[in-house]
Amino acid sequence: MSDEIARLKGIIQMKDQELLLYKQELLKFSHQLDNVMIQISGDVELLKKVQKVLTPTEIPNIPGFEFSRKFVYGSRYGGDYFDIFEHEDKLKFGVLLSTSSGYAMSALFLSLVLKVSHLMEAKRGLAPEKVLEQIGTELKSTATTADETHCFYGVIDRRDLTLNFCAVGRIKGFLQIPGRPLQMISSDSEALGSMTSPDFTSARVELEPKSRVVLLSNGILEVLSTDQISQCLLTLGNSSEVHDVRNEILLKCQLVSGADIPLRDQTVVVIEVKDRVIKLAK
Repeated sequence: MSDEIARLKGIIQMKDQELLLYKQELLKFSHQLDNVMIQISGDVELLKKVQKVLTPTEIPNIPGFEFSRKFVYGSRYGGDYFDIFEHEDKLKFGVLLSTSSGYAMSALFLSLVLKVSHLMEAKRGLAPEKVLEQIGTELKSTATTADETHCFYGVIDRRDLTLNFCAVGRIKGFLQIPGRPLQMISSDSEALGSMTSPDFTSARVELEPKSRVVLLSNGILEVLSTDQISQCLLTLGNSSEVHDVRNEILLKCQLVSGADIPLRDQTVVVIEVKDRVIKLAK
């Protein structure tokens, strides 16, 4: 009997030691987790500041066109970027909208955009599909397996009012021309990333006076369906102001999601051709 009691005491002491070791390891892990979370929080805040600095606050004054855009920060996921910039050929300008899976991927994507910016803005600049293909090639070897960037890059030629563009991933655009059905300009291609194989195909659409191009980032597309967006645009029509279009889409997102602040970055870009634009002969 005494031997059995001694054996049980030994087992209890061993379990107590294991429990103490477990508590020590748990406490150690907790401290490590706290440090990681502090580090991540600091990185995210830093990347938010970098993103804010890099995001254009002014749009160039381009004759014959009116622009409206709004960028709303997400409370959990970030990585949107947009820009409208003139080329060396002053009758052309570029439109870029991207959504990345996070701030780190967005920073990487922007670094590659800056790297090829001289090729984008040159008098005979690279075609949109070639620009995205070059960026995509470099991202394959530098991005992590979980990161992606969805992107729309287009060039508008004021001579003949054409928009040549390439889109990869889920970013959607809508072309609204008075008297014509609403046209969606998007792609079924995979996004840019280390594990994806995007289809870098270009497309071309003809613009007309009073026509509009509306570009939407993934944060909006995760809240609103294509039908909801189409209904919103058709209800407003081409007679509404470009700022009304932007505001109505973002308000619709708030109503559908029930949140004042979105989980993911949301960006709306509206481009309108003014009614007195005359196409120029090349």
